[in-house]
Amino acid sequence: MIQRIQTIYLLLVAIACATFIFIPFGELKNAEPALSQLTAKNFPTDMIGAIAIALIAVVAIFLYGNRKQQMKIVLVNCVLSVAFIGWMAYGIVQHVGLSNYGFKIGALLPVFILLFNLLAYGSIKSDEKLVRSMDRLR
Repeated sequence: MIQRIQTIYLLLVAIACATFIFIPFGELKNAEPALSQLTAKNFPTDMIGAIAIALIAVVAIFLYGNRKQQMKIVLVNCVLSVAFIGWMAYGIVQHVGLSNYGFKIGALLPVFILLFNLLAYGSIKSDEKLVRSMDRLR
């Protein structure tokens, strides 16, 4: 299980989701200092989305015996990651406004979550191709 690179990628997805909850992803420019830091803990929908993506990644780790199902689950997680990035962008543009928003380091974490999901999917797909090619040689 741990020998496969996609396990590392999926673990990185779960770690990035967990850190996204606690690291500020932005700041309000025209607000009080106590309310200026935006974290996922302050927004239940963002927190639930990050937790759901992390849980799906952890479940996908343990599906190493069934690569086809693991590929489907990781693909669903990729779609959820894209929807999560869109949801965050929509919230920032509609509710805060780009002129009142300052990006923090946590704003990059959803992009890394998507990237690690895509890398895991590619690794699972290459493993599946390798197994199929070995079956043809027998």
